[in-house]
Amino acid sequence: MLNRWIGILAAAGMLVANGAIVLRDVVPLWLAGDAPPSATHTLAPGEEERTQVGIYRDGVLLGRSWTEARRPLPGGLVTVATVTVLDPLSLPGGLSTPPVRIETELTFRHGNRLTVDSLEFRIEGLGMPVVLKGEAMPSGEFPCQWEVGPQRGGFALDMRAPAALGDVIRPFHRLPGLYVGRSWRLDLVDPLQQILPNFSAEGLGLEPVVIRVTGTARIEHRGSLVDTFVVEGGKATAWVTADGRVLRQVVDLPLLGELELLDEPYDEAARAAPTVGPPRPRRGGR
Repeated sequence: MLNRWIGILAAAGMLVANGAIVLRDVVPLWLAGDAPPSATHTLAPGEEERTQVGIYRDGVLLGRSWTEARRPLPGGLVTVATVTVLDPLSLPGGLSTPPVRIETELTFRHGNRLTVDSLEFRIEGLGMPVVLKGEAMPSGEFPCQWEVGPQRGGFALDMRAPAALGDVIRPFHRLPGLYVGRSWRLDLVDPLQQILPNFSAEGLGLEPVVIRVTGTARIEHRGSLVDTFVVEGGKATAWVTADGRVLRQVVDLPLLGELELLDEPYDEAARAAPTVGPPRPRRGGR
């Protein structure tokens, strides 16, 4: 009889534990709504959207990132190109990453739903070429070819992964239509695994997370106080204006720690020939 009760209690405990996991990890994904429309959804023919952020750690400038989204023709493809330049980043154990320039270009096709049509991803600064190219097939597959120095290979990506590769550092871009309590699902990729290439379906580290608008806050940005929505999820927090502009975001990354990304005026000349000078303290700018 005692053994029977032990078995019943153990089974009940497993059910409770599994139920808690479902409530914590699965139910939020079920309840999450649609994500705010990005520029790939909202750009009219002939329009473009350009953004720039400075990347800081402990108040020191580490690099910058530029993104341009364009839709040149009615019914045509939308192109989103991102350039990210990073100074050497200190790692535990006295190690550091080299200075790198990371470029991605995604094209999106409008149809019954917005899908990635092609992907090109490049890293410069590692002492060897690092290239990843892929293109969607009518069968629904997304085959890719990679090149790391003299080595070459290929693999197939999950159809969700190419869109997550669009930016190596910045999880949030424009987020219009926010209200407190809104939530949606976002697929994230570990950016460290992009800087240190590990091209495989598993190596991309695709992780679905739930993003929530948790409240409002007034922050200082470029010398002025601005009312913002607070958006949280996936070890990241962003402060977003009512019209969807992301003024500030903080991202906690493995090894690198906490990075702060601040919205800046777009500088086309810097993007065309981006260089990042010696690290220097941030002066205001939130």
